[in-house]
Amino acid sequence: MTPNLKNILAATLVLCAIAQALPSRPENSHIYDENRLVPAQQLNFFDRLSDEVANETGISIDAVLLDDIGERVAAKYAEEIAEKWQTDAGSEGEVLIFVAQKQRRKFVVTKGTASSILDEARIRKAEQEFLVPNFRQERYGDGILSLAGWLTFAISDNTGKKFDIDMQEAPAEEGMTVRGWIFIAVVFGLLIAFGRKGRRFGFFDNMKKLLCVSEIEKSQWPGIFRDAFGENLVSAFISGRCLVEGFDALATPWTIDFILRDNSPEVIAKLDAFREKARRENIAFGHFYTPAEIAQIRDPQELEYLQIASRNAPLCGSPRT
Repeated sequence: MTPNLKNILAATLVLCAIAQALPSRPENSHIYDENRLVPAQQLNFFDRLSDEVANETGISIDAVLLDDIGERVAAKYAEEIAEKWQTDAGSEGEVLIFVAQKQRRKFVVTKGTASSILDEARIRKAEQEFLVPNFRQERYGDGILSLAGWLTFAISDNTGKKFDIDMQEAPAEEGMTVRGWIFIAVVFGLLIAFGRKGRRFGFFDNMKKLLCVSEIEKSQWPGIFRDAFGENLVSAFISGRCLVEGFDALATPWTIDFILRDNSPEVIAKLDAFREKARRENIAFGHFYTPAEIAQIRDPQELEYLQIASRNAPLCGSPRT
């Protein structure tokens, strides 16, 4: 056997090994879900969404959720999968949501026309805002769908295409949070409908803030604060800084500030038993003011934050002091 023939055979074997190591694109779905993390209802909705986008733009939005990729380099492995899936589908562009559970890697890869349409910096920010927080709380379907919604809006915004997505048909999966389905509805419905105008005027940033505020207000936390502090509690409210920061606040805990008649360390320590629960739910305890301290605030900007939070997002106690 000649050296050239040996080299050709060796290269062929390597290519075959690589091809065999890559997950095959599902024939009837846009999601390869190794551990079945995404509920069936959400998977079906994702497939409908991706079909709609592909039909209108030639760009396929897909997701691959793997349990363990071993010693492979995640970025390179995801690139190889995206290239193979684009070729298999014969699409003009590929957007692949890649997840490796044991390696804790979650990111988006773009190929073809999708690479020229979608801004990489904005994609990275969207990963942190939509995918990472939901996966941290084991809301896998929420994470995949909310990120897919953002990608759909971005594609629509940059191509001028409109997609026929009826959010009234979205499945009401048991255990889905109110924020999950309402926010997905906002992403798919309103964002796509309003397009550039919605983004320009910040309408959707404000909507997202209100949804997060509403979820906390309807949670167990107001009752926990009342029980912990009793008559000593004047007010507990969401920090105005969280409201002002909007989307960026999703990557950091939502901060609850307090006004207490007595803010001694012994009184504040009554919340110690709830700090781990707060951490799991992406909530942090901020400042513990007294009414006198509020009255002595000299920083107009800080006072404005407090007034905004107290007026618009009271959790419990008096809305104004």
